[in-house]
Amino acid sequence: MVLLQMGNNNTANRGNEGQGAQPPPSPSLTQAIAALIADRNEQTELLRQLVQSNAGRGRQAPPAETDYVGFLATQPPLFHKAEDPLEADAWIRTMEDKFGILNCTEVDKTAFAAQQLRGPAKIWWASHLAMQPTERQIPWSEFREIFRAHYIPEGFIKVKVEEFLNLKQENKSVMEYANIFNHLAQYAAHHADTDEKKQNCFKKGLNTKLLMRLAVRTFTSYSDLVSKAILQEDAMLKHEKAKKRKKSPIGSSGNVEQRLRLVSTRFSQTQYQIQQGMLELVAPSQLEQKKPALQHVFRSHPDPC
Repeated sequence: MVLLQMGNNNTANRGNEGQGAQPPPSPSLTQAIAALIADRNEQTELLRQLVQSNAGRGRQAPPAETDYVGFLATQPPLFHKAEDPLEADAWIRTMEDKFGILNCTEVDKTAFAAQQLRGPAKIWWASHLAMQPTERQIPWSEFREIFRAHYIPEGFIKVKVEEFLNLKQENKSVMEYANIFNHLAQYAAHHADTDEKKQNCFKKGLNTKLLMRLAVRTFTSYSDLVSKAILQEDAMLKHEKAKKRKKSPIGSSGNVEQRLRLVSTRFSQTQYQIQQGMLELVAPSQLEQKKPALQHVFRSHPDPC
């Protein structure tokens, strides 16, 4: 009985141990979703930290401000005076190009540019500064405006614009006309700020004969128009010369010796003889003999004056 009871106890214990080895129950749907959200948030944070780390390594420190030595390294031009306002405009544009590749403050730009002034320009700027409050710093935009107002007066620009709009080729060659046109176009930017506008203004000033031959043609650009106008003008000049040669009588433009021959006579003096209807010098003793012929010559060849 004891052995049987012990066997029953062992069987019960093994049954209990088998029940304890079973897996835990599966989580609920809510718990699964919460776990997924937490995992996603963790991955998002890791990505954010990675991006910030890379951005920090790629960011460069801002460039240092350019000093006057760095400005001089660009070889900026000096400015003395401007015989033509376009010279002043070219200088101020060059300065702006230099500053475009440098890291300068607006006040430094004015200070650097002022150091490039010489002679009359230096005196003008010193006079302007003398009228300003002490220690006042002038930004580049103000310097540029003052400079243009002094060296490129508005009244002068209006006169040049008027010249541009009224420009005609007249008796000038196409090349001469184009050179004047290009120069004046710099003052009339509003009227020639596109290729189409330049072409239209250029055509308006051409001679009527030349314009008539170019009116029905199209041009890819203003340069193409000028080039073809030069070729057309050359062809017209050659044509005119050929027409003049055809109209001229044979021998009328020949050697002068064919019409007026110098001969030496026994009177030891140069004489003109009447040959081919032209007058030649004769000796006084022969003048009476040739008088009828001379009268005929003068009647046949009246004085062109």
